Amino acid sequence: MNKLMSAVSPCREADDACPTHSKPVQSLDRWELLTLVTAMRREIGLTDRDVMVLRAHLTVLPQGPLIASGMNVSFMNVTEILQRACGMDARRFRRGEARLEEVGLIRRHLSANGRRFPERDRTGQIVQAYGIDLAPIFELYPRLLVLQETVTAENLALRQRKNALSARLQEALRQLASSGRFLPDWADALRTSVRNALRRTGTTQEDLDALAVDIAQITAEADMHLPENAAVRDVIAPCPARLVEPTDKAIAQDIYTPDAGQIVRHIESKPKDLKKESTSFDLRKIHLAWAQAVTLREFYPDPPSTERDLSAVLIQFSSFIGLGQTAMLKAISILGWDSTILVVDYLASRTADIVKPEGYLTSMLRSYASGQPIASGRVIPRGERKAEERSAVQ
Repeated sequence: MNKLMSAVSPCREADDACPTHSKPVQSLDRWELLTLVTAMRREIGLTDRDVMVLRAHLTVLPQGPLIASGMNVSFMNVTEILQRACGMDARRFRRGEARLEEVGLIRRHLSANGRRFPERDRTGQIVQAYGIDLAPIFELYPRLLVLQETVTAENLALRQRKNALSARLQEALRQLASSGRFLPDWADALRTSVRNALRRTGTTQEDLDALAVDIAQITAEADMHLPENAAVRDVIAPCPARLVEPTDKAIAQDIYTPDAGQIVRHIESKPKDLKKESTSFDLRKIHLAWAQAVTLREFYPDPPSTERDLSAVLIQFSSFIGLGQTAMLKAISILGWDSTILVVDYLASRTADIVKPEGYLTSMLRSYASGQPIASGRVIPRGERKAEERSAVQ
């Protein structure tokens, strides 16, 4: 059984139930045929060069639709037809013909010495020809259509399952974050595996089956630690877009950044070392800021004691409210550790109102740089803060 017949064998065995390909077609448009073969070339075991060989032979046949009752034989000499195959090497061209015959698209009908030529009657009409017979195409064309429909349906089902697995994983990660626990060590590796599976074109249902088992494990762990208070979970989960408070006029003008309304950030690379771009780490200020961070403290009751721990907490928590690493690096470099804690806590408390967190944060940083208090007055620019301290002393 050739490759094309093998690819459609399940439907071939039930011809009565598959009237689409139970009878060969009587006429074909050669370019529609070539487009179909090109689309299905990998499924039936052809290469681009093999398709080019088929195209060269199709150009030799008389113009107009291909008729099943006609003599669809390409008898042009190989030396001449090579020009129609972009100057392909003769041995490679013949290997392409062999593969086309192997999959069942053509039949080589050569003379005893391998020559290709037509035989004519007394009136000059061609009655027989030696060369490449394309008659098998008429029988296999309907089967190619069935194969194309099958492949399209399989690809659609695969894409739908990829999306479903990705959604299940993200929901489990959100539930774990809402429970106030750090993600398991293998969670990032699983997230990377899912991301790669979504991007690869060669991903199979078996690959997704293996990922589904791992996702089921993290989902079970998330359900085990799901907080009873649903309101706490809603702080992290995506919320419907609402209007920003009218008092934040300067910020409201800049929140609509071109991110398609996304609240949850895209999967990013391994967290960078924040110490390279951050300001000095003052543990006393960190503890004071942590005491004021009401929402953040619900998930992390104990303040981090080291810069490394604080960076891990901020990256993990901010990712679930739609802030990426780049935005966090910029905020820390401008605001410092303690003020960044207050800003992240402020944004977390307003996830239901803020449509685009990164755009909102950018506007806050711009306002801060211009000397305006941000986060409802909880974060005051350094210059303004020193002026208030001097006035208080006086």
